[in-house]
Amino acid sequence: MSTDIENRGPQLLSVDIVFMTLAIITTLLRCYVRLFMVKSWGIDDWFMVLASTAFSLFASFSMAGVHYGTGRHFADLTESDAASAMKCWFFCYLFYACCMIASKMSIGCFLLRITVKKVHIWTIYTAMLFSVLAGIAFFLVTLLQCSPVNFFWERVGTFYGNPHNGTCVSVEVIIGLAALYSSFSVISDFTFAILPGFLLWDLQIDRRIKFTIIPILAMGCVASSAVVARFPYLHQFRNFDFLYATVDIAIWSAVEQGLAITAGCLATLRPLLKEISYSLGWTKPSTGSGGPTSGMAYYQSNTHRNVNARSGNRDIYDLSEFSQLGDEEADIGKPIKAAKRDVRISIAGFRSPNLKKAMEAERRQSMKIKTVYDKSDSQEELAG
Repeated sequence: MSTDIENRGPQLLSVDIVFMTLAIITTLLRCYVRLFMVKSWGIDDWFMVLASTAFSLFASFSMAGVHYGTGRHFADLTESDAASAMKCWFFCYLFYACCMIASKMSIGCFLLRITVKKVHIWTIYTAMLFSVLAGIAFFLVTLLQCSPVNFFWERVGTFYGNPHNGTCVSVEVIIGLAALYSSFSVISDFTFAILPGFLLWDLQIDRRIKFTIIPILAMGCVASSAVVARFPYLHQFRNFDFLYATVDIAIWSAVEQGLAITAGCLATLRPLLKEISYSLGWTKPSTGSGGPTSGMAYYQSNTHRNVNARSGNRDIYDLSEFSQLGDEEADIGKPIKAAKRDVRISIAGFRSPNLKKAMEAERRQSMKIKTVYDKSDSQEELAG
């Protein structure tokens, strides 16, 4: 082949390498922070690891596709290479859907860790539900769009005078589904972007910290910029010269996944950034009232996580070890027994005409205290 062959593959290859590297690095940093710094590993972290794995597989197949011919015209490829490139495109479809489902779930679960009000909780659940349903629909339709499945890549034989038997759904279905999924993605991203302001505004933490945390949490929406940028290129699915015409779709899909993972992980790296800032002497640890080492924060950062470490589960705590006192009333010099007594007195304060009702009231109060401390622990991770 001549050296002047039109080839957009290197553009896609560069994007894949850059954003896969960013996603892997930020995911590893997130794992370090959650496992070794705050010692608070949750389901949102599992989802983000899954998303990062799916994106790595997407990028790997995308780069393999560039090797075989993605970004070039069918006329410049052999039938074998064109079929291999189309096969890589097919697997990119699937791993893209898996990555975006997992990343949306991760960001949603992360916000649920600091959400208390029911209206916010149900808003997050709704956004997650529609994102997941749209993602699953996209996955299934792209997986089963051709019968047999391998006809998706074997159909390129028609261009080379070697047609294969098989059928595929109309390309209009794929375009419509891609547009529908993109719309749900944008809506959910902006929902996740707006909510942090409402979630953190009522927290009793320094206003400067609020203005620092809110933009970090809202970074999960930056992937929407790639979704919006991809919209004008969806019509290229109709183009028969598929491998060359759809490069822009592939590029923006890689950017979307990379941004979703990177932004979602950056939202959890505040403890690491503060530690680096302290080490470099740029800032000093706060020790005043309401700071990360005072009052209830002391109990949460020490007693709370010690109990968590013993149990092996961040959501199961011995609640009798915690006081119901607020930040201003908590005395870090008091022994744990005093905290136990506070909770017992509070629970014993319920009066009921029979033992069964009294036990039920005690159970509800224990669950209420547990919920408050689960949420406040995640909030302290953000503020601290």
